[in-house]
Amino acid sequence: MIRHVVVTLVAALALTACSGAQGLLDRGLEMVDDGPARAKVPAGQFTPRFGALVADTSVPLLVVTIENRNQSGRLLLEDTVNGVDTWLSADMSALILQNGMLRGTRGVGTELFAADISEPMRLILSGNTGHSDRLHSNLTGDDRIKTRTYRCLVENKGSDEINLEMGRVSTRVMTEDCKSVDQSFTNTYWVSVATGKIVQSRQWAGDEFGYIITQVGVR
Repeated sequence: MIRHVVVTLVAALALTACSGAQGLLDRGLEMVDDGPARAKVPAGQFTPRFGALVADTSVPLLVVTIENRNQSGRLLLEDTVNGVDTWLSADMSALILQNGMLRGTRGVGTELFAADISEPMRLILSGNTGHSDRLHSNLTGDDRIKTRTYRCLVENKGSDEINLEMGRVSTRVMTEDCKSVDQSFTNTYWVSVATGKIVQSRQWAGDEFGYIITQVGVR
């Protein structure tokens, strides 16, 4: 039996003023509640593509929070190609991550189409301090790609023990302070001391969405 109900989160990123979108969000938030009064998922709630992931309890789970909305949900790992993970929500929206770092979004409006994060990734995973560049290509409202280059300072901020669904985890905290001509943001990554993997992060997804928090979850 599946321990948690997996629900739409990233759909919240694409919310508009229409009542239909708001209704979908309300239903998703109700279903994500882990308490005893949790709403039952209606039969046929999930598409076959997502339902197959729900049925396979070996599929990893990611807890995601949209910080400026204080709304959380769970995504499932659909695929990994050349080290790049696609985390899928129930409405087929997705986050694209590599080693826990955000490379793109899908199905969420003015999305992050692609990001070159190879330079900061090397520093963050190794625990080293230094400067790096990252490249973002964003899909605009008129279906054009706008590309920005950011100059970033990666710093090791020391150790921290954090609470995750799996329990307490000892981590190394890495920050990435990035600036372009017209934008700036600071990402934070908690890297497991035991595994060397990012187990929690706070990453900027663009002006429209702000920061997205990710945490390794438990099925």
